[in-house]
Amino acid sequence: MASAESKMVKGLKIIKKKYPHQTKVALMRLRKSPRIVSRKRTTVTSKESVDTEPRSLAEHFLNVITSENNEEALALVTDSPKDLNITQTSLNKALLLACRRGNKFLVQSLLLNDAYVNCTDARENTPLMICAKNGFVDIATVLIRNGANPNCRNTQGDTALILSITKPGSQHMVNLLLEQREIDLLAKNNLGKTCFIKAIEMLDFDIIKILLSQSEHRYRGLSGYNKCIVDAGLVAKKLGFLKIFNYMLKNILKKESALDAAVLNSDFKSLKFLLDYGWIKKKGRSRYDESYIMKALELYKDKKHSINESDIEIVKLFISVANDECDQYGENKILCLGVELGNSPLIKLLCQYVNKIYSGKRLSDIYYNGLETLLSNYKYEILQIFLENRPNLMSLCNTRDHLIVDALKGGAIEFVELFLNEHREINVFESLLITIKCCQLGCLNVIVEKFKVKTRLEISNKGSVFLHEAVKAGNKEIVERIISLGADVNAVYKDKSPLMHCSNNEIASLLLSHGALVTLKLGVGKLSALLNLFSRAQSHSFFSSYKKAQCYETTLELTKLYLNHGADIDDKDDDGRTALLLASSIENQARVITFLLESGADYSTFDNDGHNALYYAIIKGIKVNVEAFLKFQIDVNAQCSSDGMTALHLAAEYSNKDLLRLLVSHKADIGVVDLNGNTALMRAVKRNVYRSNKIDTILYLLDAGCDVNHRNKEGQTAIILAAEDSNTELVTLMSERGADLNIRSLVNRKNVTEIMIEKTVLSSSYFTKEQYTCTKNLLEKGGSAANVQQTCFFESISKNQFYLIQRIIFAGGSPTEISSSLIDRYAYKPSTMVSPFRYALIKEKFNLAKYFWDISFLTPSDCSYQQYTHCRMYLSEADRSKCTEFVDELYSKPMSLEKLSLITVSSLIGPGITREDNVKTLPIPNKFKDQLLFRTEGTLRTDTVCDTGDKLDVKHYISFLINRDIIYDSDSDESDNYGHYYFDHSYDSSDY
Repeated sequence: MASAESKMVKGLKIIKKKYPHQTKVALMRLRKSPRIVSRKRTTVTSKESVDTEPRSLAEHFLNVITSENNEEALALVTDSPKDLNITQTSLNKALLLACRRGNKFLVQSLLLNDAYVNCTDARENTPLMICAKNGFVDIATVLIRNGANPNCRNTQGDTALILSITKPGSQHMVNLLLEQREIDLLAKNNLGKTCFIKAIEMLDFDIIKILLSQSEHRYRGLSGYNKCIVDAGLVAKKLGFLKIFNYMLKNILKKESALDAAVLNSDFKSLKFLLDYGWIKKKGRSRYDESYIMKALELYKDKKHSINESDIEIVKLFISVANDECDQYGENKILCLGVELGNSPLIKLLCQYVNKIYSGKRLSDIYYNGLETLLSNYKYEILQIFLENRPNLMSLCNTRDHLIVDALKGGAIEFVELFLNEHREINVFESLLITIKCCQLGCLNVIVEKFKVKTRLEISNKGSVFLHEAVKAGNKEIVERIISLGADVNAVYKDKSPLMHCSNNEIASLLLSHGALVTLKLGVGKLSALLNLFSRAQSHSFFSSYKKAQCYETTLELTKLYLNHGADIDDKDDDGRTALLLASSIENQARVITFLLESGADYSTFDNDGHNALYYAIIKGIKVNVEAFLKFQIDVNAQCSSDGMTALHLAAEYSNKDLLRLLVSHKADIGVVDLNGNTALMRAVKRNVYRSNKIDTILYLLDAGCDVNHRNKEGQTAIILAAEDSNTELVTLMSERGADLNIRSLVNRKNVTEIMIEKTVLSSSYFTKEQYTCTKNLLEKGGSAANVQQTCFFESISKNQFYLIQRIIFAGGSPTEISSSLIDRYAYKPSTMVSPFRYALIKEKFNLAKYFWDISFLTPSDCSYQQYTHCRMYLSEADRSKCTEFVDELYSKPMSLEKLSLITVSSLIGPGITREDNVKTLPIPNKFKDQLLFRTEGTLRTDTVCDTGDKLDVKHYISFLINRDIIYDSDSDESDNYGHYYFDHSYDSSDY
């Protein structure tokens, strides 16, 4: 242990540095004080060492501490070990006494002289606990810096934090303790009380706020913390301020404003408590401003119930604490919010407040904004309050003309009267128009009474405008008032009479009773009142369900009314549509359609496009309208004059399965065709609609007996139409339902198989795999491929589609040469001719070339030694040794007479649709016929390995031929009428 002198020097340095005002006095007195006779003491080796000092010295030392004689105590503590011997126990007792006395200077000195910072008294209170209980923040700070443990407990289980809350106004001490990371906020004493419960019992809401804020960050989500909060809430409930505690919790834990919660709950008592305790921030100002009033009024707008007395008391509370000098923070919208709430006592209170606080232009602006809001949400009692608190209120209208307009729109009759009584000028025409459009009969009558002569003059001159607008607004009283002022019920405005705007049965009856003409038409292209009714009804689909029902009911009533007054039921518009045709395309007009049919409407009439009423009901998919027509037993098979389609065609085209069932059940002809010869099945296939709906429709039509092999005027069947649309699903479906795969279209002489082959080989779309599968199935089912484009066949060679090539040959494909330019668009000009055999060699498809040779799928040029020479030279230069060896081997042996005969006859017969018929007429054995048609067992192979190489292009071969001047002219004598070249028809064995 260091000597007392060294400790004293060290301690004095620290004291001098931190507390110079105390150190100076202490040093002066220490220097002047006489030395005490030195006494020896036993060295203290632990804080629990046995007391060996004389009783008189210990008692004297403690008495000095108790007397707060700092000079003498400092002298006793810092004296030399040779002169003084004070034990650890005495130092600890002295530290506890110094803490109780609040002697910071002495506490520092004792700590520097090895006093134990966590020593305890008889009740196990540590120095920190004593300071926390007495509120000695500066001493507690010193103790914590010297290692005081904030979580020690006394005999009652209290910690320093719990003890600190037992004294009011101890926020600084609590904050100091909460700064320690190791502090335990959830600790309980022997009575089960936590720091939260202590703070609630002390009603110290500042500390409650501090504790909640700190604990939320440390213990959020822990079950122990939640239990602690629940226990604190129970204590708050017993003490009668649970609501306040919950507001605090929401504010801190959920970031919800305590003010908002109290205001929304109309909790005046709790709100006042929160204000008194300073819970609600003052935004750095000396007092609360009226933003709190505005906040409360805005919150009241969100409340479900109306304003009550507690709400008004809350506003009074905010007014009472608001700053009397609020001009710089004033709100011009305060009366606006009050008017929107519509509570008269609240408005009166706010008017008194603004009159007290504001003056001049600011006050005028506040009342102007409030008046503007009032005229939009008019209440006469609020206007009276404004007039009582602001006698010159009407002066605000001097420079603000739109106020009278707002008053007319809002129906502020009393305000309009006040305005007019001050002999102010208004535009009578515009004012009348506003009141009519806004259905303000009271304001209309005020203007009429005020300007009798002028009003009648306006109505007599421009009465059509007023009556039209009144009819469109739908207010019967205003219409009646306008008529009484002399308006003409048949006056024309914008090419329409008032009756043409009518959508109200009572108003229509009123107009008709005053002589309105229901048959009036204002020229070519103009609609009568009846047709105008259905023209407007078409826009009802955008309305809500309730409003739709009202409009449909009104349409029926007005239809009956107009017909009873002589309206022409078969009157047509410019498009040739009657009321029945218009009604058929409007949703839920079954009752109107039935009424029109019963009243004699011509259901067989067509519009200018050749469509009848059932047509429009079908294309709109309105089942109830279709049912209304069918119940009247109209001709379900009637054809449109424009395209010959029937209702069944339309339902199939739009893939409406429900309507199809309905029509078939009413004897619709399943086999009827339109003007182009298309059946309902074909219309369904052609229509581009959602595929799943289309499949269901086609299945239903097939099950109903629709002919799958029917041909239209272009020779197309349903399956051909599906193939042209690349709809593999439909093609597969109809092929399984008995569709003839070899019927050819008159347009391109192709059947479904050939169409699908070309789409599969030439297509690069996403559905190539599905197309390939579909095409393969068609070929396997016997579809002919005799008329497939030769470019398509060569493309399949390039893509190495070996199985497809076999099937095409077996289905009627024949060996033909084509121009190389048709195969490769980058080919050099002039072009040469290429056979399938040579093209396979050029593309390095060795197995395909061998296959073509084996089945004699060759052209006469393939037998030419000259072509062999040129082909071999190209293959050699292209380094295709396998193909070169194969060609050498083939041409090293003489070709059999049978093979030569087959090649020659095949070439003479030629390719195309008639090839099979021509072969069948030849006087040769059937064996040779099968060989000519390539329908032998050797044509279809399953064990052939396909090549995958596709590195070189035919253009290299063409370039090779060009460089050797062996290109043949298409106009030469060696070309037949198909454009096929025959280079060396005569077989000369010497060539081999």
